[in-house]
Amino acid sequence: MKSLKLVMSHASLYLGVILYTAVGAKVFQWLELPQETERLTTFQALLLTKRHVFLHTLYNSSLQLSPTEYYTQVDAALAEYEEVCSEAAGAGVDLVTKEYTFNWDYIQSCFFSLTVLTTIGYGNFAAETFGGRLFCLFFGIVGIPLMLSVLADIGGLMAGLIQVTWGNNKDKLKLLAEKFHIINPRDEKLIEGEDTVQAISLEYSLMMLFGAIASLVLFLGFGAFLFTIWEDWSFFDAFYFCFVTMTTIGFGDMTPSISGADKSLYMVVVTVYILVGLAFTSTIIELVRRQYAESWKRMQELRAQIQAQLKLADTLKRISETAEKNNVDLGVNIAGDLEDLKKNLDLYKASTKGTGEFDDIDVKQLDWVEDNRKVKAFFIYESSL
Repeated sequence: MKSLKLVMSHASLYLGVILYTAVGAKVFQWLELPQETERLTTFQALLLTKRHVFLHTLYNSSLQLSPTEYYTQVDAALAEYEEVCSEAAGAGVDLVTKEYTFNWDYIQSCFFSLTVLTTIGYGNFAAETFGGRLFCLFFGIVGIPLMLSVLADIGGLMAGLIQVTWGNNKDKLKLLAEKFHIINPRDEKLIEGEDTVQAISLEYSLMMLFGAIASLVLFLGFGAFLFTIWEDWSFFDAFYFCFVTMTTIGFGDMTPSISGADKSLYMVVVTVYILVGLAFTSTIIELVRRQYAESWKRMQELRAQIQAQLKLADTLKRISETAEKNNVDLGVNIAGDLEDLKKNLDLYKASTKGTGEFDDIDVKQLDWVEDNRKVKAFFIYESSL
């Protein structure tokens, strides 16, 4: 039942954002399509009219006017026709076929709703009516937090999948990185503190960073390959579009051609890829950020611990020397404390982030407890003889 409830909670969230997008797209189409239809039909008629006027002037004026007057009239008619061509092309009328396609058909409206909710905002077309813009305000205020919740949920699932994959293949990847000298080979005497070494190691962090970037590049490359199938884009242009989209830059200089009833499947693929891609990109960025934050935190904790232990070691040494002179057994585990200090120093110096600090401390100087034990054992042995 717990598993079923968990699945239903995820499914209800996804179905909710799908239903919200679908309803919003229908409202946008209802508000914007009538005005767009009127504008396109007007420009289409005006384009055909001005073309006819230009051709009429070009043919008839040549028979009635002098060359100078003919040139003046043709030039004026051509200027009017060019101005109408510019306006009609901007409105979406094809200058060759004189046909037009709607921006606000249902599929395009769904895509527009998606760009609003994901805050990509390509800007290749937008709401122009007062009602459409007013609805866009309320649609975004309610829908953007909903979409962020969906992306966070997808990102959490993907982060868990990435962590499981990393946990199962971590040792293999580390051995491969050591083989190609990406990270230094592990020191066996530090094996108990291996997690700490990895957490504060710059090389380990770089390995994580390169792995994250490689995963992101592969994901963008996969999307770019898909777009080269449906669009007349080069692989680089498609990769550029994927990057601009997943980072929510959204220049709008390149957008998918999803208008038309035969592009329904393409629309679904684009929508799923964008949603998963946004979640995947944010997840990769968050994992890298957490790695660096954890690395810095571990390093600072270890550094503070070493500084405290150094003061303790100096104090213990003075106390021990005084106790030795007075032949007093302190009954404290000085050797254990010094062993912890030496281990922390080794861990800190093993990480490249710790290079330069505590280099003036010779670890061998901390062996004075063991040396004293050896001297005592020697004298006891000599006395027994």
